[in-house]
Amino acid sequence: MRGDQKLIEMRLRRQRPGIVFLNDYPCDTDWFKNPSDAVTICTAGDAIAPLELRCLVGLTVSVSSPSEARAKALFEKCKASGAAVVAACHTQDDAPAWSQSGWTQVYRKTSEVAHG
Repeated sequence: MRGDQKLIEMRLRRQRPGIVFLNDYPCDTDWFKNPSDAVTICTAGDAIAPLELRCLVGLTVSVSSPSEARAKALFEKCKASGAAVVAACHTQDDAPAWSQSGWTQVYRKTSEVAHG
């Protein structure tokens, strides 16, 4: 996993980006000039089960992977790690951006209220 250290350092300073892009393909993790706007993490080639994603607690995360199975696994991993909002998609290399038809899913954590 690459790019997570910047996010961890921000979280230790009690800062949070507007969004975290979790890209499961080779990508530049340093393309945002202002990390308070966005942080990019790259998981290309990494085993998903051992990934440590506690730095995502309470954040909005965008997951993108060219593999439907990995997109789904990363989606579940982000949810289990405490992300507040997760939008995930399976991208298709053979289709233009405006004509994608792969798997997508959005999750929004809701607070649980005890009734009694």
